[in-house]
Amino acid sequence: MAFTKGASAFIRLDNVAGSPVNVSAYADNFSWPQTTTTAETTVFGLTAKTFIPSLTDGDTISLSGPSDVAMGTFLSALKAAQAAGSSSWTVEYSPGGSVAGQLKISAETWITSWNPSSPVGGRNEYTCSLQVSGAVTNGVW
Repeated sequence: MAFTKGASAFIRLDNVAGSPVNVSAYADNFSWPQTTTTAETTVFGLTAKTFIPSLTDGDTISLSGPSDVAMGTFLSALKAAQAAGSSSWTVEYSPGGSVAGQLKISAETWITSWNPSSPVGGRNEYTCSLQVSGAVTNGVW
């Protein structure tokens, strides 16, 4: 098994024209949980709860990094286009980079928050949350 370091991660997000843009250079933290909800199936007479798998995906992706004019402008434009009624944004993520054989995860998303911040003792930063809408595709490059 070949392990990779986090610095190898590759992140691409659609721009307002729907073309994928590599935003890896503007991020230093990325998290994509993939959960499955469950539905309780416990019936009378049982003494322990039982469950079945239910809906998958619908998770919130977190993206953050140092504040940069280019990334701030990019996210602001997506948020404005979304408010004007545009379609969702495709996000692609690869923890091991965009290299043949590496894991590639993709889905359609909506921006649910974009938060620039300025801690007095640190760098200017941003955080962004993307809501997955629909199925997540797990594959390889």
